[in-house]
Amino acid sequence: MLKVTRIDTETEQRLILEGRLTAPCITELRSHWEETRYSFPERRFVVDLRGVMRMDSAGERAVALMKAAGAEFLASGMRIKLFVQDLEGRSSARKSG
Repeated sequence: MLKVTRIDTETEQRLILEGRLTAPCITELRSHWEETRYSFPERRFVVDLRGVMRMDSAGERAVALMKAAGAEFLASGMRIKLFVQDLEGRSSARKSG
């Protein structure tokens, strides 16, 4: 199960994810994500992954898509931190190359 909390301020949109970021929850996450991004696309978009306990390949693809759309991430836990760092490294490499 995945709990998604949305927080909007004048400068930032934040999705706080808690639980399992797995295939059965991706449709719900995509709905929250698209609604959040399209409502105020000029605001900073932050996805808080610190409450995610498990992430499967579908969850990784969803995070990668959010990164490609300009999301910034807050992460904890070795596996998720390394995954986010890898995404950020790939994004930086594309910009410089």
